[in-house]
Amino acid sequence: MVFDDDSRLRWAHSSARAWAFGGAWPSAAERDEIEVHLARGGCLLVITDGADISAAAWSHEVAAGADRPEAEGLLDDLVEVTVEHFDWLPPELRERGARFLAEERSRWAREPAILRPAVVLDPSSDLRSPGQVVFAMTAPGCTRAWIEREVVHYLEHVRADELTAVDP
Repeated sequence: MVFDDDSRLRWAHSSARAWAFGGAWPSAAERDEIEVHLARGGCLLVITDGADISAAAWSHEVAAGADRPEAEGLLDDLVEVTVEHFDWLPPELRERGARFLAEERSRWAREPAILRPAVVLDPSSDLRSPGQVVFAMTAPGCTRAWIEREVVHYLEHVRADELTAVDP
């Protein structure tokens, strides 16, 4: 399970009292691990709240580097650090995730909040198939702690359906 949200922005102590932007998840090594996981038939549930992935920082807190995301502003100004949703996935998965996100944002903009489910899954994939990447979008107010707690029940449900389908 991966949260494609502002938790991807990594911060670290640059000194005893200061914080600095440490890059965006995943690193190159972590991307390789994801690719190996999927190649071995592992699945990945990618959860987003649909909000922009960004944070404000002082320009001196954002170090220059190859994995530094876009930062707009002038030296010693407040800058906005941003990364794109799903930018860590291969192009075809990134495009599928972006399509899903755009469709759900559009649908949710037309529906009253009371009719929105807490979580919507991309119907074009299934966690029961090896190597699948499944996108999910959470409704506003749906906390990460709730998702982390409830996803266990969801996966048990998916696996129970899979076992039932196989049993005679």
